[in-house]
Amino acid sequence: MNLPPVIFIFFNRPEVTRRTFREIRAQRPRRLYLIADGPRANKPGEDALCHETRALVESLLDWDCEVTRDYADTNLGCGRRVSSGLTSAFALLGEAIVLEDDVLPRPEFFQFCGRLLEQFRHEPRIHAINGFNPLGRYAPRHGSFTPSVFNPIWGWASWQRSWQDYRFKFDAWRDSAVQERVRKHVSSDLINQYFARSFDHMLEGNLDTWDFQWTFTMLERKRVSLVSAVNLIENIGFASDATHTTHAEPYFSGLKTHQVVATSRERSIDRPDRTHDELYANVVMSPSSAKIRLIRLVARSPLLQRLLVRRRSAT
Repeated sequence: MNLPPVIFIFFNRPEVTRRTFREIRAQRPRRLYLIADGPRANKPGEDALCHETRALVESLLDWDCEVTRDYADTNLGCGRRVSSGLTSAFALLGEAIVLEDDVLPRPEFFQFCGRLLEQFRHEPRIHAINGFNPLGRYAPRHGSFTPSVFNPIWGWASWQRSWQDYRFKFDAWRDSAVQERVRKHVSSDLINQYFARSFDHMLEGNLDTWDFQWTFTMLERKRVSLVSAVNLIENIGFASDATHTTHAEPYFSGLKTHQVVATSRERSIDRPDRTHDELYANVVMSPSSAKIRLIRLVARSPLLQRLLVRRRSAT
């Protein structure tokens, strides 16, 4: 299988970028699309860091590869820079794997994405493919991926057919009919509250980002993502100089990456896996390390999942 095109997004952190780009370099994709924002005028020394990071990436490009460079001269901000770059990239490439500078993948991540990009290329119900799973392991012998209403963007892949529906402006969320359509698709009060708070936060203009809009596109159009049954991604970017990930949430404690489990079984894509999504929501929303460990134990065991479903049905 030929490796799909890879989109790599980076900014001003050379050492973090070095670690992630080495993983891409090891895979030697034939097609590479580089996206970088320009320095912020109010950040002294950032122009030098941006230049250093771009020079680092260029120095590691030592294999036969067709490269497109989408480098901004001035700062567009996280939301505009990433979304405009991805719009141009998907229009050109048709499909791609997407990695940001602080997202460190296991080698199997690339093959996982490549296989599913090909398998579901013409399946409109599938919005994206995701390598990050905060559960760690979700009964991986029952299938290598899980259809989900969650759409984590730390290591993902998709197609132009999905991205063409993306809109940076978030006004559609104001429509009560749209909110009801999302609620019905999510089919969980807990998860709907999680998304609604995020979307309301975006409407208030409190966050410069692009990814909530990408998830909204999926939910509003009643699609699902395919989340890896084992976590394939480590986020190495939690630091004071990060744009958003300045501190790690509790669910990152004890979260490891895992090798893909060989299995011929596949889960149905007809609807989101409600058990997976309830466990996922409880992990990312819980402040308790003990509760997170318990949820991950349940996620690994189909038997414990069945007991949980029976208990929920009885109450």
